[in-house]
Amino acid sequence: MSRRKNFRSSWILNSEDRIHCGVPLGGIGAGKLELTPEGLLNAFTFQNNWSEPLSGGLKYPGLLGFHFAVRMGQKAALLQTRSVMNYPHFKRLRYEGVFPRATLLFEEPAWGLEGSLEAFSPWIPGDVKNSSLPACLFRLTLKNRSSAPVDAGFLFIGRNLSGEWCVGRQNKITDQKGLLDLEFSSVDKTPTDGRLGTLGFSFLKRGWRWSGMESWNAVTRNFSFDAKNVSLSAWEPFSRKGTLPQTPSGTVVRSENHELCGAVSAARKIAPGQSGSLDFSAGWFFPNHRFGHRYQQWFRSASQASHYAIEHRGQLRMKAKKIENAVLSFPFPAWFNHALLANLAPFFSSSWYTRDGRFSFYEAPIVCPLMGTIDVGYYGSIPLSYFFPELEISLLTQFARAQRSDGYIPHDLGRNRLDLPSNGTTFYSWKDLNPKFVLMAYRDWLWSGDRAFLKKIYPAVKKAVNWSFQNDRDTNGLPDHEGADQTFDLWNFYGAHPYTAGLFLAALLAARAMARRLEDRPAERRYRKAFEKGRVSFEKELWNGNYFGSRASCALAQLNGQWYADLLGLGSIADDAKIRKALTFILAHNSRHSAYGMVNSVSADGRLDTSNDHSKNIWSGMNYAFVSLSLMRGFALAPLLKEVHKIWDNVTRIQKSPWNQPDTIDSKTGRYVFGDSYYRNMAIWSIPIAYSMRDLKTARLLRAIRAASKSK
Repeated sequence: MSRRKNFRSSWILNSEDRIHCGVPLGGIGAGKLELTPEGLLNAFTFQNNWSEPLSGGLKYPGLLGFHFAVRMGQKAALLQTRSVMNYPHFKRLRYEGVFPRATLLFEEPAWGLEGSLEAFSPWIPGDVKNSSLPACLFRLTLKNRSSAPVDAGFLFIGRNLSGEWCVGRQNKITDQKGLLDLEFSSVDKTPTDGRLGTLGFSFLKRGWRWSGMESWNAVTRNFSFDAKNVSLSAWEPFSRKGTLPQTPSGTVVRSENHELCGAVSAARKIAPGQSGSLDFSAGWFFPNHRFGHRYQQWFRSASQASHYAIEHRGQLRMKAKKIENAVLSFPFPAWFNHALLANLAPFFSSSWYTRDGRFSFYEAPIVCPLMGTIDVGYYGSIPLSYFFPELEISLLTQFARAQRSDGYIPHDLGRNRLDLPSNGTTFYSWKDLNPKFVLMAYRDWLWSGDRAFLKKIYPAVKKAVNWSFQNDRDTNGLPDHEGADQTFDLWNFYGAHPYTAGLFLAALLAARAMARRLEDRPAERRYRKAFEKGRVSFEKELWNGNYFGSRASCALAQLNGQWYADLLGLGSIADDAKIRKALTFILAHNSRHSAYGMVNSVSADGRLDTSNDHSKNIWSGMNYAFVSLSLMRGFALAPLLKEVHKIWDNVTRIQKSPWNQPDTIDSKTGRYVFGDSYYRNMAIWSIPIAYSMRDLKTARLLRAIRAASKSK
């Protein structure tokens, strides 16, 4: 099987592929680290630094001072493909990345060695605690392929990164019954230093002889710390004897030019043809966050978190594997099932879960660190609402509390904060936010069945609808735009536009359903009449014979309101034949301008709409919404997935960043234009939800995933 075919189907990558990121490992709201295909740990965000990950650079794309190594007989090497000083390392690794799991696969036939290092963190729908652990689990397996018994070994080297300053850092090894702990912390107590805290590793001693080297300074040259100037002092004793000398405890860094490292090693004899496995975990505790972390309700230290993870590793691994198997069993091409899993990465990369139970996603943690953004969350929160309804309800309830006195729903909850909502990124109040809020409220009630939430959110829903009524300046029953006042914030809309008009009509259907459920008859009648009036205008003013829009713009997203209406069983916002004709036109013309996905807009004659950077480029989330809607409208699956495959092929094969995807892709070059770990892209999960309405196997598998927390 060729490497390229492997890359697309079985998802076994090679270190030579130079993938730019790794699977994020961590927990919802707890931050993460990444294990990359080159065997490096990188992109730490668990130190309250989502917007400023601790990462390596181009020359060494990992965090120097964190290394794995293996030993068979008298042979030993760092389990990575990047050079560090003159230490031996593997020339080639294979990598299986299936969120939330990453596995390094390696072999050295001359040593008689075959092995793997698996790392994973649990993501279990319905199980919020175990999906929010500040921890990840590792399992190393070494197999002896030789004809004689061999002494095998494992080495872990870690670096203390606690606090913004190296002074005060301290390592500690604790040997207790069944476990060996290595902790990196600091004696500094500065309450404003978000990077202060503890990172700990717990190693299960079962069947292995363990030794530790508590601390040394890895700096070899003043004011220089790179892959050519570093001391991995544990390497020599490990490579020669397979064991480490015990070093004095309690050393605290007292001056600069110190990068404090520590290490543990394990050894055992493995018979011919047999394997030896060892388990260890990483846990962290970084409480200096302005809102705290939910994990502080469950743990008081990094060691408690790492111990919990390793003690429950069997059950957590079993449930995680069941979910992985279910997703990979969907009746879609293998690459699409992998895309579904990869697009869940923002759960660990881009979420906050505060001590008092508030939840939020970033729009994009580095380039756009706005919290909970409604216009983007309308798309991205679909798997959140479907799999973790209590977290989605927490998020939407925050927006209800932040609602302005006139009924306007803010764009976000704040920039790197949850207590200073913003109205938007442009001059005007955005016209798509309120109808999206209404639709999300109805969805969250429908999918959760939480009647208490419905009663609580309904007053905010009524105020939101009233605000949209007030923005119908020409009294045609549809809200009016006044410029860049919606999710396409580089694109001016004026008057009624099918994108927001369709959202508004779908929101009226949702508001009417909520009013009916709560027996609010006056509101129900008002919303019914408003819908009937708006629908007439929608078809009369916006239908041009082929699609809903103007001659200048056939928007890919023109029927996103219908998308939600179909997902939620609300009915049609326009004539069904016109909807189908519009979808057919879009599929024929918005798809033909790029090898990387469907563009946001074309003109009436099918030419690319180059009027602005949003219209001429590709938004992955909009592609997914269109495909989902088209499936629910009876279009064939295979041609639609061909359009999605354009995105996935570019993300994986060309841009090589499957677990860190943008919002905007350049339609000509495929390069990433805007966004990181982007919230909107999780809308890909609306595709299996839509397909489950016509395929029993997909429906059964989705039910199994949602019930994963209850499985044994």
